[in-house]
Amino acid sequence: MDELFLPVLSHFENGNFWTASGGRMRYRVDPEPGEEPQLAARVWEGPWSLADSPVEEETRFPLSEEGLEALRAWALGWRETINARPPKTLAETIAARDAFRAAREAEKEQEKP
Repeated sequence: MDELFLPVLSHFENGNFWTASGGRMRYRVDPEPGEEPQLAARVWEGPWSLADSPVEEETRFPLSEEGLEALRAWALGWRETINARPPKTLAETIAARDAFRAAREAEKEQEKP
């Protein structure tokens, strides 16, 4: 299971994001245009969406064929790391999601003037 599907480079060059999973590993890649275009990648453990999960790592790769291959290797590494962890029960994942939501709401309250 060393394969990981990623779209072709032009997918990102045309401004499209990509989100996918590998077991319990979830990730999202967003192209960042500019003088030196990049691919911004974030990874988290599922089963919940990015909005309900803490990001374990955010990193950037060049928007190039080499950057795409580095992204693939990075995602494969995270897939191995996350899926090697003991699985959580549904109750544990719900509790973690709810705690994350509560922390996010508390941060929003502190930001209010």
